Amino acid sequence: MRRIDDYFHIENDQIIKTSNGEPILEDEPTFLFRARDKWALLALRYYRELCVADGCNDYHIEGISQMMDKFAAFADRYPWRMKQPGINRGK
Repeated sequence: MRRIDDYFHIENDQIIKTSNGEPILEDEPTFLFRARDKWALLALRYYRELCVADGCNDYHIEGISQMMDKFAAFADRYPWRMKQPGINRGK
């Protein structure tokens, strides 16, 4: 099993919601941010603001905050690995 984050993992080539074992069906689009994406932390900050404004629960807000901390720590520790998204054109 490979963990994607605290919420999801991959099992038998399928993305699974870890808390309840529910698979994400293949017809549901998904989106993944990588910590090396120089815009990912900013996107997470904005997403968190939207979630707070919408009244999302503390569990969700805290999860976003923890991920933001992990992304910021990655950027601080590995500044040479930060990249513009798509710079390699998928290569």
